[in-house]
Formats: sequence, structure tokens, C-alpha cells
Amino acid sequence: MCLPGSSAGQSADGNPPHNKHASDNNDRAVARKVLDRGTLLACMSVVLLITGMSLTYPHMQSRRDELGCDSMCYGTMTSVRSALGLVGTAVVGRLSDKNGSPLARSLGSLGMRANNSPSGRRACLYLGTMATLIGLAIALSMNSLLGLWLSMIPDALLQHNFDVYKALLSEYHNDIDDLEARIGDDPSDEKEKTKYRDNKSSSPSRSGSVGKLGMSLGISFMIGPMIAALTSPTFQFAACFAIVCTVASGIVIFYLPLPIATAQKKVHDVRYENHPVLNKENEFSLMKLLKLQTPKSCAAMMLLVIRLNMSLAFQIFNTVWPASLKSRFNFGPSDHARFMSFIGISYAFSQGFLAKRLVQAWGKDGKVYLIMTCCAILGAGRYIAYFTNSLVVIYMTFLFIINALGTMNTVITADTGTIAPSDEIGALFGMLQAAESAAGIVGPFLGGVISKFGRDAPLIAVVGVYSGLFAFVSWGYDSYVVSSNCYDSKHEGSITSGRKEVKKTI
Repeated sequence: MCLPGSSAGQSADGNPPHNKHASDNNDRAVARKVLDRGTLLACMSVVLLITGMSLTYPHMQSRRDELGCDSMCYGTMTSVRSALGLVGTAVVGRLSDKNGSPLARSLGSLGMRANNSPSGRRACLYLGTMATLIGLAIALSMNSLLGLWLSMIPDALLQHNFDVYKALLSEYHNDIDDLEARIGDDPSDEKEKTKYRDNKSSSPSRSGSVGKLGMSLGISFMIGPMIAALTSPTFQFAACFAIVCTVASGIVIFYLPLPIATAQKKVHDVRYENHPVLNKENEFSLMKLLKLQTPKSCAAMMLLVIRLNMSLAFQIFNTVWPASLKSRFNFGPSDHARFMSFIGISYAFSQGFLAKRLVQAWGKDGKVYLIMTCCAILGAGRYIAYFTNSLVVIYMTFLFIINALGTMNTVITADTGTIAPSDEIGALFGMLQAAESAAGIVGPFLGGVISKFGRDAPLIAVVGVYSGLFAFVSWGYDSYVVSSNCYDSKHEGSITSGRKEVKKTI
């Protein structure tokens, strides 16, 4: 029996089935090449950007002292940076989803000739790069307390390239999932249909891409301080080197491939954006999430709560941790440098090697137990590290803590990419990052208030937060986040058919 609108020996779009199948397989191969190249260039851009900036970090404290920025000034600056980040991440995330905005059509069209479609993601990446350059230029030209404040503003407000890259990688994977959904919906190929059902959402693949990006971040935080320790550059030289690295990072963005869905919209962009199926209201706004009206909004809210509590736990713990190291081991700057290098190495190992393999080993059914295990390690590990009098035990404990943190971040980021469509994923990542910025504002104050109840009270609060997360994940992660992928697979047909309908009207 023929499909509606097709004749014998033809598919619904009028093409012979074997030609359509070959075309779909070719499109899938192209999408995977775009993913591989995009992941490589994204990692290169992150390494260049963060390496340059991290070279200036060893000078920050001495520069603040030289310019008369005391602890009150630094605390205020940290709060202002978090507040600007709270606004900036949400705005940049939303802008990165808009491929038809004036910003995307101007700045976002700067790419190779074969890759110059309007892109909100590319526009926001360029915007973040320019913000970093402006901040560095101000720091070099204004050696004053005012210059210190002004140089912080552009970077805090607009430099969110890492989150935009996470959204971009998720969009690459969404392209592959859409193509495999099309193959899985083909009634002429039962083998491919079964394969698609078994591999929907490709969690290990998403985790691998996110892990490579996180590994690049960890390596970058090691390279910069290592260069600074070996060469002892002045702040002026470090800032100039950072400018060169930032410009190189921007050049990499020029060659970044666009997701297939974005590139194919160049011809019919206006009609695509006005299509009633595709141009729907953004589901991932705070007010819509609070209403919890759809499975995806419930999943997003659960991820938001997890991110917020993880960030609060970190901020509260950080109010007592440096003083604890100082009192027990007389930690100095060199000790902190070695400890941070160890953390960077551990995080890079977790993101680049361990996380993907753990996701593969535990599988989709065991993902909840993997996150619960990470919560247990993060809570118990911090308790042990706080009370032990052995530096070796601290290093061993933090090896587990950082690997658990990296694995948990990778799983959550990969799952975030599966619950939102490509034109809303930036807004969702921005909202999650905004939650972390909010924790950066509230957390230190909350830690100070809790410490009034006893020296160890903040630690007890941190253990309590992770215990609550353990129970929270056990209660709802499988029901809301994991199951949202199944919900999406049931409704993909309407979106795919909407795209085909747009193409037919042009």
C-alpha cells in the first residue's frame, strides 16, 4: 500500500525509496563531519581564549593591592560581576537563538563564503570576543581603580562564549538526531528504524562532545598559569599576549561550520521564521518554567534546581575552605598554584576521558544512579577534605570530587541539549548559567550568615545540600528529565513535517 500522495515505487516526497535512503545517509554523514569539525574548532577557540586570559590571573591580586582595592572593594566587584553575568547570560543565550535578528544578519554573517548564513550563535561568539578585547584594552590604558572596574564590565556582561559553544554543539547533535528520526520514520527500512529507536539522543556522543569542550577549558586553566610561573611576565606583557590569543580565537570563529539546519535556512529565512509550526513562543522563559505546564518545562526546571543548588554548595563551601587550608597547612600562593593545577588536570581528565565512558558503562537506565553517586561523592568528599590533617588525603579526596563534578556537569549539559529544540537551546543554557550567577551573588552572603551559627556550620549546610540533591535526583530525574526524550521522540514528526512544509512552499 502506498503512502498518501505517492505512487507505487515512490516515497511520499516523490523520490524512489532507495534514492531517498541514500540521500538521508549522505546527509547524516555530512552532519557528523560538521559535528567533528565544529567540536574541534570550538575546543581550539576555547583554548586560545582562556589560555590568554588565565595568563593575567596571577597578576590580579597584586594589581588590586597596587590600585587600592581592599577586601570590601573586591567583594563588591565580585557581586557586581555576578549580577552582570546574571543578566548577560540570559540575554546572550536568547540572542544566540535568533538567526533572523539584525545582530545575526550583520555580525553573524561573517564567515567563509560557503558558510555565511545569518547565525545568532556566531554573532554572540564574536560579541563575546570583542567584549574581552575591550576589557583588556581598558585594563592596559587605564592603570587606576576606575579602569579596574570598567575593564570588568564588558567581559562579565557579554563574554559567555563557553555557554554559546555548548548550545552550538547541542545544535549539531540535534541535526543528527533529526536526520536519524527521518530515517527511523522510513517504513521501508525496518533495520534503520530499530537502530534509531535504540540509539535515540546518543547520550554518550553528546557527553563526549561536551567532555572535549570541558577538557579544553581545564587544559587552558593549566597552560596560562604554567607559562606565567615559568616566564614571570609583567601585567602589560600578559595582557598583550591575551589580546593576541583572543584575536586568534575570533579568527577560529570565522571558520566555524554552522549547523545544517541553520545553513539551509538562508534562502527561505523569512518564511521559515513566520511559519506557525516553527515560530512558536519560547518555552524556556522563567515564567513558563514556573508554571510547569509541559514535560519539557518540568525537565528544565529540574535541571535549573540542580544547577542552582550545586552552585550554592560551592559558594558556601568556599567561604570556609581557603581559611581552613591556611590554618591546617599554612597554604601560600605557590601551594594554591599547585593545588589549582592539580584540579585543572583532574577536571580535564574527567571531561575528556572519564565522563563519556561512565555514561556508556551505566547506560540510559543507570544515569540516575550515576548522578546520585556523584552527589554522594561531592558531599562526603568535602566533609573528609575539611576535617583531615593529611595533605595527601586532601589531594586524593579532591581527585574523586573533581571527577564526580566533571561527570555530573557533563551528564547535565548533555541532557540539557536533548530537551530543547535548536532554536531555544541557547535560552535554556543561558538560564542555567544565570542560576549559577545568582548563586554567586547569594552564596557568599549565605555562607557568612550560616557561619555565625558555628565554624563548621557552612560545611554541614553543604553536606545537607548534596543530601537533598541526592534525594531530589532519586525522586524525579528519571521521571522528568530522562523521560522527556521519549516525549520529544513522539512529537518530532510535527516539527519535521513543518520543515518539509516550509520547503514545499518556496
